[in-house]
Amino acid sequence: MTPPGSDPLMIGLSGGDERVYAILYEQFGARLIRTAIAILGCREDAEDAVQDVFVALVRSRRQLGEIEDLTAYLFAALRHAAARCAMRRDREIPLHDLMETMPSRSEPCSDHAVDGELQERLQHALQELPPEQREVVSLRLAGELTFAQIAKASEVSTQTAASRYRYGLEKLRALLKEHG
Repeated sequence: MTPPGSDPLMIGLSGGDERVYAILYEQFGARLIRTAIAILGCREDAEDAVQDVFVALVRSRRQLGEIEDLTAYLFAALRHAAARCAMRRDREIPLHDLMETMPSRSEPCSDHAVDGELQERLQHALQELPPEQREVVSLRLAGELTFAQIAKASEVSTQTAASRYRYGLEKLRALLKEHG
């Protein structure tokens, strides 16, 4: 691991080099968005949260030189941005209104429709998990983080991250089985 303050990527970020921000987005953007979608259940909110992460990076660029694990840092920032987004959303839209606006599946069954239906069931099941489990499962599967990185991002021990993941997967299996 490169010592803090000597990584060329971190030097570029702290110097405000726009090319480095583009490289960072190229490296992490898709994983961040996938993870935010899994946490928030909505692509638009996920994109807002990821944008918030990058805006915060620009604003705090002078403090970035001391970061030890950029991946854990980015996903910790995403956790906080997603939480703020969820709080804003929950204040703006009553739950019963949100349920009424969810699309129904009325298209004929095809392989693509089955995949979409399974994806939709998985997303609904994921949203039913307790927030701590949903977050860890999302960080592990969509964010592709290690348990050590999840622990740093979530400010918990590695064992806690691993157990939340295990319990989250067990609950996901039960929910998917319960709903067919």
